[in-house]
Amino acid sequence: MKQVTDYPEIQTERLRLRRVRLSDAPAMLIYMSDEDTVRWLSGIRKQTITEITQSIRDYFWHDEPGTMKYAIADLKTDELMGTIDFRYHSDQNDAEIGYVLAPQQRGNGYVSEAVKALLHIGFTELAMNVIWIGHDQDNVRSRRIPQRLGFHSEGVDSQGHQIWTLTKSQYFAMQ
Repeated sequence: MKQVTDYPEIQTERLRLRRVRLSDAPAMLIYMSDEDTVRWLSGIRKQTITEITQSIRDYFWHDEPGTMKYAIADLKTDELMGTIDFRYHSDQNDAEIGYVLAPQQRGNGYVSEAVKALLHIGFTELAMNVIWIGHDQDNVRSRRIPQRLGFHSEGVDSQGHQIWTLTKSQYFAMQ
């Protein structure tokens, strides 16, 4: 049976989802030093290339079973615009998608395009039952992605995250 790790690179009309590289550190520093962006993540701003390089090594290069951590890169220039994670949970045959995009890239549909590619792989290639997205309930920008893509709100969890789900049957009904 195929796994998400069988898809180390994914190409869409405008994007390349690929591994994060050390050469991505300057582009990543732009958004990881942005207070408005980081408050939705760890809350800890990165202020130097050294800190970003260490984050790449510690997080993006730390492989976890069933998880792919992709750079969202421009297909033509290969410039990093953000990142997207696909975390498979084998015990429930579901996956979580998480994402962050540089402020200057927002509003162009890049995250929706990347999520659509992962939905296609998750439901058609990996036969998952459910794919979900969670975000801070006050993060309006992140809320728009699952709403636009047909996810259904499941409410807010104990950590204050809005949870959105899309089932395999809902996905195929929209195709």
